[in-house]
Amino acid sequence: MNLKESLIWDAHAGLFPSSEMDLDNLLSWQKYNVNYLSINVGFDVMSRDATLATLAAYRRWLMARPNQFLLVGTLSDIYNARDTGRLAISFDIEGMNALGGDINMVEIYHTLGVRQMLFAYNLNNSAAGGCHDIDIPLTKFGVEILAEMNRVGIIVDASHVSYLSSMELIERSSSPVIFSHSNPWSIWQHQRNITDEQIKACAAKGGVIGLNGLAIFIGDNDSSSESLLRHLFKLIDLAGTAHVGLGFDYTPDITVDLGAILRARPDYWPAGQQYDTPGIEHAGPSKIRDLVDGMQVRGLSEFEIKGILGKNFARVADQSWV
Repeated sequence: MNLKESLIWDAHAGLFPSSEMDLDNLLSWQKYNVNYLSINVGFDVMSRDATLATLAAYRRWLMARPNQFLLVGTLSDIYNARDTGRLAISFDIEGMNALGGDINMVEIYHTLGVRQMLFAYNLNNSAAGGCHDIDIPLTKFGVEILAEMNRVGIIVDASHVSYLSSMELIERSSSPVIFSHSNPWSIWQHQRNITDEQIKACAAKGGVIGLNGLAIFIGDNDSSSESLLRHLFKLIDLAGTAHVGLGFDYTPDITVDLGAILRARPDYWPAGQQYDTPGIEHAGPSKIRDLVDGMQVRGLSEFEIKGILGKNFARVADQSWV
């Protein structure tokens, strides 16, 4: 199977959002034929001002390199980027603290290139519950945000979100909800992974679950292709091939001091969840060929494999972006 003939979509990069981030790291995706990548410009640890500063820096950097990258807002933009040999980029935000309590920011972020938003990052916020906190449903503000995201055309993402909040998002949303980078809890019991019930509910409403490559969500700091395939096949068994994709959460070698960030806010990465593992590994876009080979051995058709590589997430974008 020729990967260059497929649409390859990575629903979430693990690049730490910072105006100081060296975005030359995006070459790590281009090297492995990725056509579209969602990169994070903010998460709940950051203020609204820090998120906007990061977004502004990323936009300026991308716009200065029009022959390599295309900041996209529509599905046709992504195909245009692929056909012209460029990497299509849009932005995501992990958690609603980036709104600063102001729902008007949803449309502002959409205008600036955000096409995917999570409702919480690990801990509870004013909109929803986080996966490392007391399980709560959406708040009144969260329900209002969901309606606004559906209106302006931002994909609803339930990764990092608590069970009750994620299930309510799936039930209430007028467009399909995704878990952009979440693995099955039934394979590896980490609080960041999601239950069989969440996976089935997501698929039943047309959503897609993206396979996560962070090794502590795969196993005991295990980034092997074999273990990644175990998670992939579990997702396929639960959701069906039309509702599985890739969201590697991949972080290349970077210069930002992540250790300092984690030490400053340890509540977001609680003890007992492997975040203190020395040298956490990543399975990233370099694993795509191994995943394709594994799916072929299992007997998946080329149509099904192309769906998992990108067409499934593209379908959600087509139904969500306006």
